Amino acid sequence: MKWDKILSSIVAVLGSIANYLLGGWDLALKTIVTFMTLDYILGILCGGKKKKLSSAVAFNGILKKVAILAVIAVSVSLDNVINGQGLLRGLVIFFYIGLEGISILENATLLGVPVPDKLKVALEQLKEGNKKEVIEGDE
Repeated sequence: MKWDKILSSIVAVLGSIANYLLGGWDLALKTIVTFMTLDYILGILCGGKKKKLSSAVAFNGILKKVAILAVIAVSVSLDNVINGQGLLRGLVIFFYIGLEGISILENATLLGVPVPDKLKVALEQLKEGNKKEVIEGDE
C-alpha cells in the first residue's frame, strides 16, 4: 500500500472520530475552530511584537485549545445521555466562541487594531449566556 493511501486512511479515521466526538461539523463547530485558530495566530503575533515568543507558551496555548475540544466532546456525550438534542453542546460552544472572540479582540487591540464596542458586547453576551441577575423579592 502506498503512503498516500495510508495517510488518507488515517486522516479519514481521525476525521470520523472527531466528527463523532464533537457532534458533527456544523456552523457552530466551524466557528469555534476558526476562532481558536485566529486566537492562536494572534497570540503568536502579540508574542512576536512584545519580543516574548516562547515555545512553552505556544504549547500551552495548544493544550488549552485541545481542552476546549474535550469539553465540547463531554457536552456532546451528555447531550446524548439526556437526549438534549444538541442544546448543551450549543451552549458550551457559544460560551467558548464568546471566550475566544474576546481573546481575539484583546490580541487585536494589543496589535494596535481598533475594535468596535458593539462587537465586544456581543461576545460578552455569548460568553455569559445572557445570565440574568435575580433581584431579591422577584421570585
